[in-house]
Amino acid sequence: MDDILNDEQDFEELYGKWEPKLYQAAMADTDRHFAALVGGPRWDDPYTIILMRDAVKQTFSRSDVRRELRDIRVIPSLKDDAGPSYVTISLQGDIYVVGPDGSQHFIIPGTQAESEIASEIDFRSILPYDNRWLVAGSGNFLKLGKGESWEDVSPSLTTEYPYSETEWAILGENIKGEIFIVAIQRPNQRYFNLYPGHPLYRNDMAEDERFKLKKRLRAEKGTHPVLTTLYTGTPGNWKRQELPERIASTSPPYAWLAAVTSDNQGNDYLVGSDGLVMTGTPESGFSEISSLPDREKHYSDAAYLDDELVLVADSELFRFDGHLAKNFTPKVKLQLGSKRVQPSAIFAWQDRLHVFDYGNRIFSLVEGEWREYAIPNELLERPFKARKP
Repeated sequence: MDDILNDEQDFEELYGKWEPKLYQAAMADTDRHFAALVGGPRWDDPYTIILMRDAVKQTFSRSDVRRELRDIRVIPSLKDDAGPSYVTISLQGDIYVVGPDGSQHFIIPGTQAESEIASEIDFRSILPYDNRWLVAGSGNFLKLGKGESWEDVSPSLTTEYPYSETEWAILGENIKGEIFIVAIQRPNQRYFNLYPGHPLYRNDMAEDERFKLKKRLRAEKGTHPVLTTLYTGTPGNWKRQELPERIASTSPPYAWLAAVTSDNQGNDYLVGSDGLVMTGTPESGFSEISSLPDREKHYSDAAYLDDELVLVADSELFRFDGHLAKNFTPKVKLQLGSKRVQPSAIFAWQDRLHVFDYGNRIFSLVEGEWREYAIPNELLERPFKARKP
């Protein structure tokens, strides 16, 4: 089926109802400027709206692409009187830059953004660094580059049988510019089935030997943990950091690292699943400060506000007092959408907290009071036609 809709075709009949969600956001150094990714990513109909907001001028601008976008970051402006730009990356390896000067589209060489027959890499995150892009994804992809020039900058990490190639992700950077990256190594499920070309397969294997090996491989399935490794630093100068064993090596349900944030005294905080809250610095290392009763909480984001961490776990917000997490969730106005808060990102600036919500809303804590804003519906409508990437 042609993925370019013509005027006679009905969008909802072809793809179902368009139900966009605000699933990613980025905020500049002040809370005047932010950008958000809004979409309903589907493998058969990827489509994302990039919304940019100037809170002082009370204006929105919008760019649309027929791609599933995975991450968005701020590019600070070099001009004092100009707003920031933003960079985002698609699942296939497209890089889009949007801002006051319009939009630009770049393609990482050798990816499916360039050719459908290229190796499949699941791109996850992007970060501006030294006038280039640091990009992370599956297939052991952690590269720094721009245009046609890219170099591998991944730390030395051995991949052993029966693990697949490393999946890289960028958590973010602290106020000193030190970058936090995560390596995930998963067992390759294909290795638990015997086939010609398998590392343990031999052409001269006897039938009973082949049977015993098949049985052994099936028994091993599910016994190998997922491995998670944290590194900090800059490209070419990475340092491995210690993680609690329940995060570093896990069987289902799998654990994860989710976010990094910093306070105003130079301390960094890492949060993740199983109630994980760690504090420290890349130089001194990190230690866990969360408590056992909070292990059932799975944190997905964090911000530092009024000398306390604010944490996101599922549909709730929590203030973290250094040991325990206490509920901090705003009440929702039912007429604006879901009666549950569904945070997708949070940011703090001075004494204000901003919570971006999957329900296309923004909750702001200003002078101790929650304010709720809904993104106008006309900014969320999908046209029948969009330019190809």
